[in-house]
Amino acid sequence: MQRSKRIESVFLNIPYDDAFEDLYLAYIVGLTQLGLRINVALAVPNQDRLETVIGLIERSNFSIHDLSRIEVSKGVPRFNMPVELGLALYRSRVTKGLHRVHIFESKRYRTQRSTSDINRIDPQIHYGKPKGLMAGLRNIFRQPGDVTTVPEMLASYRAVKRKLPDLRRNAGSKSLFEAAIFQDITVAALVESQMLIEHRARRGSHSRV
Repeated sequence: MQRSKRIESVFLNIPYDDAFEDLYLAYIVGLTQLGLRINVALAVPNQDRLETVIGLIERSNFSIHDLSRIEVSKGVPRFNMPVELGLALYRSRVTKGLHRVHIFESKRYRTQRSTSDINRIDPQIHYGKPKGLMAGLRNIFRQPGDVTTVPEMLASYRAVKRKLPDLRRNAGSKSLFEAAIFQDITVAALVESQMLIEHRARRGSHSRV
């Protein structure tokens, strides 16, 4: 009997604020469509957060660190993303590269100035747009034989986005950055991914007739 392929996982290190909602949704849909399980630290009390983050990084094959929002907020720089990046880089070192670290940014060359110690890692530049983010994810995670395209990923993204009012209402919360609604979004993304696979299979069967 053929052994099923093990699903790899990715730790997602992003800012949790309303202005980042579109990219947050794009990460969930894109990573799900590329066959990855997402680990995030949502709804974790501050006193437990560091241990939770370390545990999630240790359980993940990859980590994504979005440094596009480390600007000053309310007079204070946002350091959570760089701190978690440091933890992941250490994890990569002790595992001899088995944990792989990826960086996303919205502007070219900014990481070379803001975090010059990681210049050996080429960031994926998404320009603050879901399309750019999808292209970056596909560039990193597309496997041989995977024919998923950026337009297909964007179509699934738009379909899940149309469901957000219902998902918010079902969760009883306006915020997308909570554990329950994260799970609901992931399920919706999985449904769209499966529909895409079925549509592609039907299209292939018709072309062979």
